[in-house]
Amino acid sequence: MQSLASPRSLRAAQAGRRSVAAQGAAAQAPVVTQRAHFKGDSSFSFAPIINGCWQLAGGHGREVYEGIQEKLEAHAAAGLTSFDTADIYGPSEEILGQWQRAHTAAGGAPVQVFTKYVPNIFQQRPTPSSVEAAVRRSLTKLQVDKLDLVQMHWWEYGIPGMTDAALALADCQAKGLIRHVGTTNMDTAALDAIVSAGVPVVVNQVQFSLLDRRPLNGMVQYCGERGIKLFTYGSVGGGLLSDKHVQEPKQGLFGFGGAKYPPVDLNTSSLKMYWNVTKQFGGQELWRELLVVLKAVADKHNVSVANVALRWVMQQGDGQTVFPLVGLRGTAHIADNARVLALALDADDLAAIDDVLARSTGPTGDCYSFERGN
Repeated sequence: MQSLASPRSLRAAQAGRRSVAAQGAAAQAPVVTQRAHFKGDSSFSFAPIINGCWQLAGGHGREVYEGIQEKLEAHAAAGLTSFDTADIYGPSEEILGQWQRAHTAAGGAPVQVFTKYVPNIFQQRPTPSSVEAAVRRSLTKLQVDKLDLVQMHWWEYGIPGMTDAALALADCQAKGLIRHVGTTNMDTAALDAIVSAGVPVVVNQVQFSLLDRRPLNGMVQYCGERGIKLFTYGSVGGGLLSDKHVQEPKQGLFGFGGAKYPPVDLNTSSLKMYWNVTKQFGGQELWRELLVVLKAVADKHNVSVANVALRWVMQQGDGQTVFPLVGLRGTAHIADNARVLALALDADDLAAIDDVLARSTGPTGDCYSFERGN
């Protein structure tokens, strides 16, 4: 890719400035030292906030790829050493593989790269050999001998073979190709079917935020009781749960038409997806009301709205189950993300937030339910 090639002239100067900026961001950020572990493997640890690489799949602008090596290095230098990708995220695995190889060769601290297996089950039912072939493709792209974690997604429960495919991943684990097996976007019944079949699932990745609380309808409890972690995406709603959107409504021209909020610029594929969730949550008015409460809590603790949104998710369940992903677009938010780990929401904070949440209308059901048409 062009962003990984050696730039020339103006591009070289721009890359140099980006590298300095990345190093500066890492230097200013408090280094994250907290670590978490999957059940049964105390020798393997990961950062409690995970860098999501979904943006590298496309739909978020070319700037995501600019200076990507420096951005990845800045996050690792700040102790945010865990990265989440997938075999369907465009060039993401190749980018991470190139960077991880250079990072390791330079003596960098150990990093963790979590990927996903997302078979196109509408075209062909997976077999043990096709599952292993997919695992080996990820090994090649990531330039490693063993994958840290493979999380399986299954588009449609009505298509048979889900449990067999998960068992095939467990076989790859037994062969030493995978260290840990996980799932993604599974509802509670599907996860239980896979676990009951004997697959040693250590994590399920789902959407979870103040706007989408479907994991509280059974998933958080199920995982907490079994020591299964939850990696959560969308926990800041693609930026919808941030200071950027804390605004007062504006009066119409000459005071006519009542107060209105400015339109939200849905300029990425993620924002479009999370705006749909926001509409189910209760629409713009309730979302804006939630932001006002989050801002008050943030000001009380001298943190950001995004910090409060992330901490709320992390405090659900037993406080040791939920670990959020934060999209990796740049380095500006590294220090802010790290502050989440020193924050604790108290009873008054939670009560104020709950007062707004009590008036929410959705989304309802289990994890990834309406996305599957349920």
